Order: sequence, then structure tokens, then C-alpha cells
Amino acid sequence: FCAAQDLQTVLRCHIEAFAAMAGAPGEVLYDRMKTAVIGEDAEGVVNYNVSLVALLSHYGALPRACRPYRAKTKGKVERPFRYVREDFFLGRSFRDLEDLNAQFRQWLDTVANARRHATTGRIVAEHFAEEKPHLQALPAGPFNAVLTLDRRITRDGMVSVGGNLYSVPDGTRRRVVEVQTLAGTINILEDGELIAAHPVLE
Repeated sequence: FCAAQDLQTVLRCHIEAFAAMAGAPGEVLYDRMKTAVIGEDAEGVVNYNVSLVALLSHYGALPRACRPYRAKTKGKVERPFRYVREDFFLGRSFRDLEDLNAQFRQWLDTVANARRHATTGRIVAEHFAEEKPHLQALPAGPFNAVLTLDRRITRDGMVSVGGNLYSVPDGTRRRVVEVQTLAGTINILEDGELIAAHPVLE
């Protein structure tokens, strides 16, 4: 679970999901969310977010969007969330995001993935173990650049990215620096040289 649904968060979640599965699928189905689907041309060809396509290409996967107004496909994407909402969330409380994710991990291991699936009639974890060899191997190197923007340094020596402030060294000469937003890192560059790197703040 995340505190935002921006592109950077979506890309980071993809990377973490592929790492958790220890492989990548050949295709990822999307419910036409704005961070995935930009629009559609006159011939009905879907235009995907270029940063998402770049990440999927790095893992050897292709995006596929649900067809509009087709409840069958859209329901296939949304059905697991209904199960999570009704079976996991009801009657629970959480201290913070970290506690929420820890409880969710335990629920996945002891309830959701240990159950017999109503549609397939199979134990979820066992079914995944059979399908896992069909995933593509993870690439050797990490996925890198996502978004590059210029940011003005405040009087306090900070740059603002996604509503959070990140510091730059005291000796920074320029008032405007280049910020590279990676899936999990914020890199700040001056004249093409890296001057600061910070983990992404939620």
C-alpha cells in the first residue's frame, strides 16, 4: 500500500512486484489509469505512458489496457481488490503505513495465498509455484531514469519534488538544478554532475 498514485510510485511498485515474484510476466493488464494509459487515437490504438513502457521494456513485458466499457475485463482487474477490501480491511486498525503493509503481508501468507481459490479450485500459493517458471528472468541491472526536471533551490538549500523537500550541498553554485526522479531515488545534478542523492519520500 502506498500514500500516492503518481507515476514515480506506480513505477516503484512495478519494480517491487517483479522482485517479489522473482520474475516478470510477458504482459501486464491495466484498468486505463492515467499513469498507464494516455489516450487512444482515431483508429483505437492505445497510447501508453512512455515512462511506463520504458520500464516494462526493461523487464521484457508489454502493457495491455482493458477495453473501455467492457465489464468482463475490467472486473477481472478489480475483483482482487474487492476481496482485499472485504476480507482484509474490515475490522482492522493500523498504526501507520508500515504497520498496514506488515499486517497485509501476514494476511497474504496465512489467509489469501493459503486458501483454495473459488474459481480455479486450487490453492493459490501452489498454483503460483507452478506458474512461476513461466515468468521471465529479472534483468541483470536496475531500471534507471524516469523523469528529468529543473528545480529552483530555495534559500534554505532545498529543492521541492512531489511535495517533499530534498537538500543540496552548501557549495551549490547554480540556483536551478536538474532533478532525476528514479523509481526509488531522487538524484540532483549540477552541470551534469551528481551533487546529491536521496531516497524517495512518501
